[in-house]
Amino acid sequence: MHPAPTAEQQALKDAVERFCREQITPERLRAWERAPRGIDADCWQAIADLGWFGLGLPEHVGGSGFGLVEIACLLEECGRGLIPHSVIGAIRAGWALARLDPQAPELEALARGQRTVTLALDEEACREPERYQTRVEERGGTLRISGCKWYVPNGLHADWQVVGARAATGVTLVLVAREHANATPLRTFDGEEQAIIRYSAAPGIRSLGQAGALERLRREETALALAEMVGGMRAVIDRTVAYVKEREQFGQKIAVFQAVQHQVADMATAYTASRHLAWQAISRLAAGTALNTDIPSAAAFVGQAYKKVTLTAHHLHGGAGYVLEHPLHYYAERAQALCIRYAPEAPALAAIARELLD
Repeated sequence: MHPAPTAEQQALKDAVERFCREQITPERLRAWERAPRGIDADCWQAIADLGWFGLGLPEHVGGSGFGLVEIACLLEECGRGLIPHSVIGAIRAGWALARLDPQAPELEALARGQRTVTLALDEEACREPERYQTRVEERGGTLRISGCKWYVPNGLHADWQVVGARAATGVTLVLVAREHANATPLRTFDGEEQAIIRYSAAPGIRSLGQAGALERLRREETALALAEMVGGMRAVIDRTVAYVKEREQFGQKIAVFQAVQHQVADMATAYTASRHLAWQAISRLAAGTALNTDIPSAAAFVGQAYKKVTLTAHHLHGGAGYVLEHPLHYYAERAQALCIRYAPEAPALAAIARELLD
């Protein structure tokens, strides 16, 4: 399989790449570290005007109606161009809400970038739905959620939260408004806005689906993270190749040294395998033909490969790659964060083993 985008998908990727090249500079990234959402209002609005927030939302709410593959194309370039976390999180969660409830009245504001939604799924030491401590019950015709969610992206500013909780009938997803939850900021090493969100009999707006919907949502979120990691890997390799062609040592470019060439070749091999695995999983998931091992296999390999590629890049850049003025550290931080949240190796390998041994 040699994954290749359609002409329309390539045009989308080119447009995003051009925007990132022109707008997402190291200077702006450093300045945005002090901004509440990690981005200024003008850039957020520019992204909204380009239609990124509505790309995967239905056309009747002002979206473009595209599917998983197109969202993955968008996020691949976002990962490559270091689009701020808050934007990527808003795109991800908006797509998730549209998948759970295509008629949701909140989608119109999401498509325009005026409001945002987030996913509140993980708990402090628990990702498995069967171990959720957060509970939901119906009282007087109103859903009431009690519990605590951790590591919620955009948790301080998102207007709505899709909360995973346990009900009498099993695991369910409930939409909750921000004003009915108590959010506490978390400090993260990659600068992403995350929060601990506590619910005390918080009223739910409506139910969005049961355990099957949550399982599908997690698979699609992992698939989108794979695309983001592949994009970041591509950017790291491009920057490293350009650097070793320019950096001189012992009177010549370091790219002529065999040890450097071997390391760059290993980076390229890891990227090629990652791209194949990621896009095979994404395209099969979008087509409804994914095997149970496709997403875990890609997650187990791609996350680790991205971390190794960034480590090698730091090695080859020498001291230049470790200063804050150089953007390489953003990729290394994102590699670690994405791997932890979406592609932890041990659970992925365990899922593969269960499938093969059953």
